[in-house]
Amino acid sequence: MKSIYFIPSNRNIERCLTSYIKEIAFAQKEYGIQIPVVVPETNDKDFVAHNKHVIDQLQKEYPGTEILHLTTDKQEVYFNLLLEAEDPQFKRVFLAQHTDYGNCMNKLFLMTCSLGGDALHRRDSDTRLIFDELDAKELYPIEIELEYLGKKVSECSNITIHTDDTSVVNREIWVVGSNYYGEWNLDVRDFARVSFDPIYKLYELLGFPKESVKEICDTAFQLDQHFAQTEKLTLVTSVNDGLNPDCGNVAVYKLHEKLPNLPGRNTAAADYFAFDTATALGVPSVHHTREVFHEYKKDEFQLQNKMKYWEGVSKFADYFNSYMSIYNNDLNTTFVPDRQELISNDIIQGIKSYVSGFSKADIGERIERINRIANEVLIPFNEQYAQVGSYIVDHSDQLVKEANEEYEFHVKLIERWGI
Repeated sequence: MKSIYFIPSNRNIERCLTSYIKEIAFAQKEYGIQIPVVVPETNDKDFVAHNKHVIDQLQKEYPGTEILHLTTDKQEVYFNLLLEAEDPQFKRVFLAQHTDYGNCMNKLFLMTCSLGGDALHRRDSDTRLIFDELDAKELYPIEIELEYLGKKVSECSNITIHTDDTSVVNREIWVVGSNYYGEWNLDVRDFARVSFDPIYKLYELLGFPKESVKEICDTAFQLDQHFAQTEKLTLVTSVNDGLNPDCGNVAVYKLHEKLPNLPGRNTAAADYFAFDTATALGVPSVHHTREVFHEYKKDEFQLQNKMKYWEGVSKFADYFNSYMSIYNNDLNTTFVPDRQELISNDIIQGIKSYVSGFSKADIGERIERINRIANEVLIPFNEQYAQVGSYIVDHSDQLVKEANEEYEFHVKLIERWGI
């Protein structure tokens, strides 16, 4: 199996790459394999020049490791060639320099194929190996990824399995990953310091099952975190079982060839689509406990940044409530769990049919959901968040309109992905 190691960047990567280069050296020493490192930049801001300097220095220090720095101009050449015969909209989306979580992952999916890889490892640029930050053992996530990715579940006796689906043991593991330590998955610390009630309300509006909200939030959001190092492997059997690997601490095999994520401007968590869909289809995903350290910067309240952030959360509410309907239809039963091909073309066409209906869903209901996030979570909290909430209310109809355009493009992308 040939794999590619990615660190997508929109910031200074010095501390991140200096940490993760140790993983690559470990893989080379322990497994005798050379894994190229690819750093795709999101934009061409000033930090890109510094990143080039960091890469040049580390390339000298680790001459046996190939490090590719994909600046935006190099990506333009790449996508112009790759998408030459496609609708010009494809290039516009892939070359856009705004925040787009789903499309960031899609780029890595395509680049893996172009570089001849059948697997990829991803680490986010605001994370580092945990033993570089905390008193922890020198353990590498990539070791678990290389050991289990592509193997059948039946070949891995130490994986904890909680499912009645016995056919899963005969399937290959397509996703291996863990989570972050040090950062919450939503920036709601200001609320948690006062009360968890607004967070519970937010999660209900985001589309999480009401009966599970308190347990999910109390586990995910802890003001006083304590690091405990454990070694456990668990088969992920549900889209919402709390063990889904974070997108910045994960490895993927074959899945990237099958399903693209939703490209959406500033739509939080859209890069989980392929993982969630695969899990719902019964494709084995393994969660391990080798977390990476996720840097949390406590910035002063900046209105423009908060507006952008809560735009992303609002679009996630629309996305998650729509796309969760795919998983609530019990895909694994619909498409026969003991099928030989884990994600066949018929399944992809079925998924496309689901997605094609999302832009046609009741617009008024979706606008109202976003307005409720503003009116029930943001505006009552304090004067600063009230400004953010007012902005969201003023733009909720535009956010839904933009989401509809993105859902329609996702249909096109799914249609063209495996061709």
